[in-house]
Amino acid sequence: MGSDLWQGILIFARIEILIVIAAAVPVGLIFGILPGLGGLVALAVLLPLVYGMEPVVGLAFLLSCHAVVATGGSVTSILLGIPGSVSNSATIIDGYALAKRGRAGYALGAALASSSLGGLIGGIVLIFLLPMVRPVVMSFGSPETFFLALLGLSYLALLGGGSPLKGLAAGALGLFLGTFGYHSISGVPRFWMDIDYLLDGVRLIPLALGMFAIPELLELMSGRSIASSRTDGSNLKITSKQVWRGVWAVFARKWVLIRSSILGVFLGLIPGVGSETAPFVTYGAAKQISKRPHRFGKGSIEGVIGPEGANNAKDGGALVPTLAFGVPGSSAMVLLLGGFLLLGLQPGPEFLTENMDMAYGLAFVLIGANIIGALSLILIAKHLAKITLIPGHFLSPILVALVVVGAYATENHFADVLFVFVFGILGTGMKYYGYSRPALLLGFVLAPLLESYLFISLNTYGPMFFMRPISLVISFLILIGILMPVFRYFKNKKKRDSQISDSGEA
Repeated sequence: MGSDLWQGILIFARIEILIVIAAAVPVGLIFGILPGLGGLVALAVLLPLVYGMEPVVGLAFLLSCHAVVATGGSVTSILLGIPGSVSNSATIIDGYALAKRGRAGYALGAALASSSLGGLIGGIVLIFLLPMVRPVVMSFGSPETFFLALLGLSYLALLGGGSPLKGLAAGALGLFLGTFGYHSISGVPRFWMDIDYLLDGVRLIPLALGMFAIPELLELMSGRSIASSRTDGSNLKITSKQVWRGVWAVFARKWVLIRSSILGVFLGLIPGVGSETAPFVTYGAAKQISKRPHRFGKGSIEGVIGPEGANNAKDGGALVPTLAFGVPGSSAMVLLLGGFLLLGLQPGPEFLTENMDMAYGLAFVLIGANIIGALSLILIAKHLAKITLIPGHFLSPILVALVVVGAYATENHFADVLFVFVFGILGTGMKYYGYSRPALLLGFVLAPLLESYLFISLNTYGPMFFMRPISLVISFLILIGILMPVFRYFKNKKKRDSQISDSGEA
């Protein structure tokens, strides 16, 4: 461990790594501040830029950008009552309440300090967890890896949001798209429809850009600024003194932060769950433990510290299953997993045995990006907040240009640009009808993994390859992963039907 940890520190200290962190952090903050964009869109737009980079440099760029999106999102959540990203939703409850009472700077300082310290705790826990996971990883062969990919597929129901069936349907479409082109084993072309471009399969970058960036940019094109209907501008007037008082409030309530961050890390370990639920769980936990629970919802600073501490800490937990097993720990980690594949790396059981130093390096990147992002915002938050006043029709052309250039630049192929808009139409339709776009991408990313390891397992161990202890344990987890969302969905449906019936009788 000592040698790999030291090598990880040296990787983080490389000048090119520090440069990409410094470049990625402001971009991530802006994507966080602009509601509707967030981490998924940021990673989709930036994914083409890492093509051809050294793997660790490209991954540091993507991870640094994603790490601070929730930090930037706290600005909009507190000042305007609009979540910068989904994970900032819980911050609105008390953060916006404080802003309406003229204490926006105080709430913002607490949110930024909590985010950076939560990210620091998440990174430290990740460093300690990696060597513990390593012995488990070394016992994984091709059957276990196949079942891990199936485990990832079982979380498609979770990524489906309200409807597990829609999550599974979207994932099935992703699996289908992942089978286009030459078969990896036999070399037989499939579903190419006499289009030479499809012989190499559907490209990851056009798919990601079309599914995640185009639908959100269409909304931005409406022309109205984000803040125009939510504030007269008074909430944007904050002072440095207010911000630093909020920072100090976090240290005065350090146990709220520590509890929330550690809880966020362990919720982040659960694939498909922690990203959205961690802030709300930690908000509830902070309220239960608080000596002044009656102040929650009316402007309690603990109601800001709790969810924001978990927001960035959960990424440390989500990286564990992503790096060690190739199973994305959150929706955004699906795109990060795509970045690994684009750079020629395959996260999973072999990754930690061969690239433990890189895993440690990414943990330090996570810590560094969180600290730099929070300090930057503490100093210039009041200026960045003005971005929310820019009309959408000014921002959207710039972002559309980035999407087009990024799609074309990866392989200098015009068909990539065309397919961005093809998948953009598909993504817009899926968003409108409530189908999960992350579930589709997860199915697409896991399709070749499932195919390859199934073939290897059958040829090496025969048709009974699943009768191995670890495979059976993972199979049980898969069963739980499939049944739990279905059970929850029908339970909620029954509850809603009962409420409708009661209201009708009344």
